[in-house]
Amino acid sequence: MNSSYFGNISFTIFGESHSPEIGVTIEGLPKGFAPDFDALQSFLQRRAPGRSELSTPRKEPDIPEFTEGVSEGKICGGRVTAIIKNTNTRSKDYSELRIKPRPGHADYTAAVKFGGKADYRGGGHFSGRLTAPLCIAGGLIIQLLEKEGISFESRIVEIAGISGDEEKMKQAILDAKAEGDSVGGIIECSVLGLPVGLGNAMFDGMESLI
Repeated sequence: MNSSYFGNISFTIFGESHSPEIGVTIEGLPKGFAPDFDALQSFLQRRAPGRSELSTPRKEPDIPEFTEGVSEGKICGGRVTAIIKNTNTRSKDYSELRIKPRPGHADYTAAVKFGGKADYRGGGHFSGRLTAPLCIAGGLIIQLLEKEGISFESRIVEIAGISGDEEKMKQAILDAKAEGDSVGGIIECSVLGLPVGLGNAMFDGMESLI
């Protein structure tokens, strides 16, 4: 299973939803770069679970611990590794998933792909929990890009077919939650300040990469 991204900056995501920890190893960050770790923590809190009635009830502090590649607050060269401890795992809640996969999740696909050996607890490596270490890498890269005048914006365009009314969107989520269901939506992401000429024709074009 490929959990790595390769580019000017490369990274590998590791861990599982109910393993002791999850994390990321990043290569290619410039030596001497001094990340704003407070800003990184604020960025991680945007996706941290258990922060509202609209999110998953699982509560995790999601505080990254940098175990290599950072010295005196600066990237010291080589690779950077950060981990996040899993502290709120209730594995017994998922025992039924051995025989009853969740619709819309990777439970069934993972079971077939790995011959029933995939970690079913919380989705294992297929869990949305793995977006936490992904956000560590993304948060650091965003800080580097901001130094080049490149910024990002995102907004919710639609939830459950509803657009333009935040209260109705929230209520649609809560109504579905009360019925043990979920809803879909549309999110728009914009990148501002990109220089002209990025990418190449065909498979290296921006649209193709997206």
